[in-house]
Amino acid sequence: MLKPKAIAITQGDSAGIGPEIIAKAFRDAPQVMQACFVVGDVATMRRGAKAICQAGDSALPVAVIDSPEEVVNVPPRCMPVLQ
Repeated sequence: MLKPKAIAITQGDSAGIGPEIIAKAFRDAPQVMQACFVVGDVATMRRGAKAICQAGDSALPVAVIDSPEEVVNVPPRCMPVLQ
């Protein structure tokens, strides 16, 4: 079986809606986002994850990675971020 290639997603404008949209994708479609990671500011992506929280839910976890290869170790519904 082939190993999926890591796909980088840029966070977009820190003051825009990009971080929230990316967080929703990791939360709502973990199977599609399996080999993806975000390149951007960890604090910005944590704010984006917190912004999409619904009442009673915990924030989407953010995993800080040091290299694209580490994305395979991140569990589903967790957003890997390369600072």
